Amino acid sequence: MNKDTKQPADGALQPDEQETGEQQTANSPAVQEESSARPEGTEADAGEADGSDEDEYEEELYEEEDWEEEDAPLSLGARLFSASTSLLRWIVLVAVLLALILGGTFFSMYRSVSLNSLPQYDVSWAGQTLEAAGYDWSVPVMGFLHRDFSKKPGSNWQDLEPVSESHPSLELPEYTTALLTIENEAGETLFEGDTTAYNEFHFSENGAYSVTLTVTSPETTGAAQGSYTYQFNFQLEAQPRLVLSATGVAQGSVIGVRLEGVLGDMVPSLTTELAELPFTLYQGEWVAFVPVDYNQMAGSYDISATVNGQTVTETVQVYGRQRRELDTYTIDGTSAIPYVGALPGNMDFLWEINDPDIYWDGPFIQPVQGKILRDYAVLEYTDRLDPTDPLNAAIPLDQIAAYNANIAPRRSINVTLETTSGSAVVAPAAGRVVYAQTNGSLGRVVVIEHGCGVKSLFYLLGRRDVDEGDFVTQGQQIGTTQGHVICEMRVGDIPVNPWDAWRGAGGLFF
Repeated sequence: MNKDTKQPADGALQPDEQETGEQQTANSPAVQEESSARPEGTEADAGEADGSDEDEYEEELYEEEDWEEEDAPLSLGARLFSASTSLLRWIVLVAVLLALILGGTFFSMYRSVSLNSLPQYDVSWAGQTLEAAGYDWSVPVMGFLHRDFSKKPGSNWQDLEPVSESHPSLELPEYTTALLTIENEAGETLFEGDTTAYNEFHFSENGAYSVTLTVTSPETTGAAQGSYTYQFNFQLEAQPRLVLSATGVAQGSVIGVRLEGVLGDMVPSLTTELAELPFTLYQGEWVAFVPVDYNQMAGSYDISATVNGQTVTETVQVYGRQRRELDTYTIDGTSAIPYVGALPGNMDFLWEINDPDIYWDGPFIQPVQGKILRDYAVLEYTDRLDPTDPLNAAIPLDQIAAYNANIAPRRSINVTLETTSGSAVVAPAAGRVVYAQTNGSLGRVVVIEHGCGVKSLFYLLGRRDVDEGDFVTQGQQIGTTQGHVICEMRVGDIPVNPWDAWRGAGGLFF
């Protein structure tokens, strides 16, 4: 096919064909007449006009060709590139928005954490509230983000009121730890350590002191971590102070005595009408235990302590114990129920034993289980006539009453228990075995010194499992029973009610 005859897709003429048509039209008679009728000079204008129309027509054709090229379908690679570019732009936009949102959130949360966000600690020294002079804290904001707060103590020292305790109390929030440095007026360091070591520290003399205290938070995940620093001065004006476990006790009880505010190493002395026992140093304080006899007269009694030329006194009221009676109408009262009263002289040396160490820790335990046949401090009548006994039917009742009235009772100083033979007897508390022998009618005897003159005694044992000099722990078996066993407790040489100790009551645990 010739180029001259080729048709465009839309049926329009090609430029060559159009030009030929125009030339033909121009040579037609009508056109020639029109041309001859025009004035000279207009032919050029017409030619220009015709050229302009041709240019416009060509531009339209080119625009149509460009439009056709733009409408042509894109290749797969081009489409993928265009899609990935759009996706990347979207991802970048989202990332920028998220960064702006998160940044704003972090900034807002960071700014919301302030000094008010720090933990509030209540710390006191000798009952006086301390004010923090400095701090160093890291407070979590979100995730790994923390905000730090720090302030150096500087020269800000808190002045406290005078202190009268040789070992001022230190109160801290739960689970915190602390380090202390104590200096005297000359700037000499008297103590440096943690709270455990401070529990054993006591001031040896009055004067002016300075303390630097750092309290650190517990290590808790997700919580603020840091410390407060306290700096304070105080004047120590310690005076001995006598503290009693109780100001009113019953007969057979034990009074715990503690002497506070003692400076130096001088041993204090104890004076009282009840019993004079020595002080012992326990956990940095002077303590003593005063027994009250089962037959001690009711009334008020003074307990005084003297140290460094100073004497302090407290008063205790002793009350009478309710009288209980145990009637026995046997001819031979000693054979009815085993009885242990006054001990033989060969055991008197025991009352002088007074170990300075306190071996027990917490309440005592009951050493053996059984039926109570005779309790502590009961009145027991023996060798009395039983008016209901047929053997005494011939004796007038008034004569029986008169006879029985002249029988003096005896008071039990221990506890008699009826047990299954072979039952275990255990140590009621830790201590040192100071006596383990067979002694006449007392049978097999074991005596345990628990410290400070406090002793547990056991009589009529069926078997003895410890020897003198042995140290026993609470609950350790010391022997067995043979049916009846007698348990006793003494402070010094005074028998006291063992039930108080076995139940964790009384002055022994003061």
